[in-house]
Amino acid sequence: MKKLGLVMLSLILLTSCKKDKVNQLETNDQEEVYAEESDLGIISDFDKKYGLWSGDFEADVVNHENSGVYSSLNIFTIVVQSIKGKKVEGYSVSAGNVRPFIGEVVETTAAGQYIVVKEPGDHKYDGVFKFTISPDKSSIKGNWYSNRKDLPVISRKFDIKKKDFNYDPTVMLKPYIEEVDGYEEESTMVDWINDREKIIKYDGGEYVTSVNRAASEEIYRINASTKKLSEKELKNLHKLDLEIIRNTIYARHGYTFANRGARQFFNYVDWYIPLYNNVENELTDVEKSNIKLIKRLEKYAEDYYQQYGR
Repeated sequence: MKKLGLVMLSLILLTSCKKDKVNQLETNDQEEVYAEESDLGIISDFDKKYGLWSGDFEADVVNHENSGVYSSLNIFTIVVQSIKGKKVEGYSVSAGNVRPFIGEVVETTAAGQYIVVKEPGDHKYDGVFKFTISPDKSSIKGNWYSNRKDLPVISRKFDIKKKDFNYDPTVMLKPYIEEVDGYEEESTMVDWINDREKIIKYDGGEYVTSVNRAASEEIYRINASTKKLSEKELKNLHKLDLEIIRNTIYARHGYTFANRGARQFFNYVDWYIPLYNNVENELTDVEKSNIKLIKRLEKYAEDYYQQYGR
């Protein structure tokens, strides 16, 4: 739990603690969300003509005078669809946004291809990528610079590895194994985003503390992609359990979560590669059936709140 707590600690809260609006795809009703059109046109389906790289997208330069809530760490993906001469085309995927880019190879050295590409500029979070593709294409290292200087994060850095995306219905979430005081201990999935206040009373007074939802070990056992689930299997689960089990379906398909509350549980998962902002047509009949059942049960499920240190 401590390691996951450290990951969640990277979600920096500044002056105004605004809560994300609930993303419909990740909670209740399916909502189709498409990449915005630009002068580059609609992004074509992913292909592997050149390469895909994915990994940590870390906040590098932060505007501390701007009030807001942001994630200092996200998982993101760069897809380079083609390099023809010096011209480079592709797209980036991060926090629910799939954004096309176009640019050029500035120079090629022993360190690799140094590339500068620009997103269209018609979206709040568009910017410029400057990165180097290693000679063997195994990694990309560089920075992203926001077009706007009034956002909480002005630039991000990344050193990401080449990946292959293949849908695998069998992949599961796994608990962290922590060493605490010489003993190994499994972590607990905690929702650090949607905390709530609780009044603690004691002799002589009371104080207010924050409590958070915790998931049970069932999220590591129940797979909603491989078999049709029954109400009996799910009806006693916490609401957070149901949310995570359902969102894991989308994660297997490479869905990029716009909602921070959903995103926090997949930032550390080694098999997760965000690629698409709509996967509805990719869901199997089993998955669609399970999603429908889980959503119905979520409406009546309760959550387990507890005070956690981090």
